[in-house]
Amino acid sequence: MNRKIRLSFLLILSLNSLIFSQENEVSLKTQAKQFSLDFVKAYFQKGCKNYDLISNSVIILDGDGIVEKKKFKDKLCESFNSAIRNKSKTYKDYIDNYIIEIYTPQELIEKSRVKLPGYYVPTETDYFFFGNKLKDENNENFIWDDMFIFMVRKENNTWFFKGASG
Repeated sequence: MNRKIRLSFLLILSLNSLIFSQENEVSLKTQAKQFSLDFVKAYFQKGCKNYDLISNSVIILDGDGIVEKKKFKDKLCESFNSAIRNKSKTYKDYIDNYIIEIYTPQELIEKSRVKLPGYYVPTETDYFFFGNKLKDENNENFIWDDMFIFMVRKENNTWFFKGASG
């Protein structure tokens, strides 16, 4: 009888751990999506407001390796300011017209069969944001696609822009 109680207790603990793990992943994914959308929202504002939200080292996912953000601040700010081609469009227009997707590294590999660069080492808090596809292909594509494909990472309880598509 005592053994059955212990086994039941262990089973309950294991299930709670599994549920907590799944809830934590969902919570992290939700946080990553919200941070990514906040990052995108800053594209619709003047200036280089996103710069402070960038990790000190940025992974360029299609070729250049890992780059310190201070070495290319001007290029980053210029890119942020060029993210919206049609300056009359708003963040609401963006949300209304584009599909928003967020993936873990594993989900990205499984979905797109993409091969991530060897210099990139995934962490549990890495998420890939894809916000560059129109919901209706007949609508105007008013964004610079590359600026709407990026990676975010939670470091020391703070979310950062960590990777760019190039």
